[in-house]
Amino acid sequence: MSEIVKLIDQLSKTKGVLGCGIVSKDGRPVEMRLPENMNRETIAIMCATVFGGSTTLHTEAGKATPTSINTKAIGYTTAIYQCGRRSLAIVMLEDDPDKDQINDIIKKLGTEFGPI
Repeated sequence: MSEIVKLIDQLSKTKGVLGCGIVSKDGRPVEMRLPENMNRETIAIMCATVFGGSTTLHTEAGKATPTSINTKAIGYTTAIYQCGRRSLAIVMLEDDPDKDQINDIIKKLGTEFGPI
């Protein structure tokens, strides 16, 4: 777990990242780095719900299960990535983040949690 903590710390310090973390697919926070005004339990539950809903939509459409979900607004994006079988990595982003570094860290987190 210490490698996961290090990776989440590194991710939270990446250019453009407002908050990040690992949540279980059933909506429990595992390791979170969020702004103080955000409720970690609410964020975990909502991210798991969004990912689960998207998975259902893809399944009903006869399409492959998604491995990531992005929601966008002006100046803000939330990205949710499948991270192993039971976990999700979440990243809340401002415009113009360091996508290469973020993708590298997400890939490392996926390795830590094992195959999908």
